[in-house]
Amino acid sequence: MKKDPTHYHRNLPHFQPKDGVFNLCFRLAGSLPKPVIEELRERHLQKKEELKKTIFDEDELAFALREERDLYFGKFDALLDDPTSGPTFLAIPEVAEIVAEAILHRHENSQYKLVQYTIMSNHVHMICYKIQRPLFRIMQSLKSYSATQANIFLDRVGKTFWHNETYDNLIHSRGELGRKIRYNLNNPVKPGLCQNWKDWPFSFLNPEFEKYAPR
Repeated sequence: MKKDPTHYHRNLPHFQPKDGVFNLCFRLAGSLPKPVIEELRERHLQKKEELKKTIFDEDELAFALREERDLYFGKFDALLDDPTSGPTFLAIPEVAEIVAEAILHRHENSQYKLVQYTIMSNHVHMICYKIQRPLFRIMQSLKSYSATQANIFLDRVGKTFWHNETYDNLIHSRGELGRKIRYNLNNPVKPGLCQNWKDWPFSFLNPEFEKYAPR
């Protein structure tokens, strides 16, 4: 029997350690203009190459690359948080509920343990761990199901709903986990969509991780 891979490729390299904790972001198709994404990615790749040429200590390089990746995703997320074009289907409560139910269903069926999720108008943040299948297969299933159901509701059956890439980031420490949880939960607070993360109807935090919540 063919084994499921632990390392896979699309536009970004992905590695799934057995006990990994992952911070995920996935977005609607067309939510960002392609030239903007390509420019952002090109700058990110150039910066990575610069770091590799100037830092020779392996630990220092690994830390610098993680910081650069965080900066890259921060810029990427800032563009999503202030959409000037593209669809915002997830701002429709019924559509957001479809996505929330798809995320929670896989948690309840033990495909992963869910730490938190936050659903914005055009993208979703999610943290999970104890992943029982290859993560990319779980996300394929989650996105396929939610896209089908959302498109039925929106009367746009057969049209592309999600962008094909899911951006994943391996979390390396409890401190980093806390920062990611707070960042994700504060996503709707930053642009003034709500005053407190608990007021956002489509955010969830597993009670086991309450100590990491924004104060």
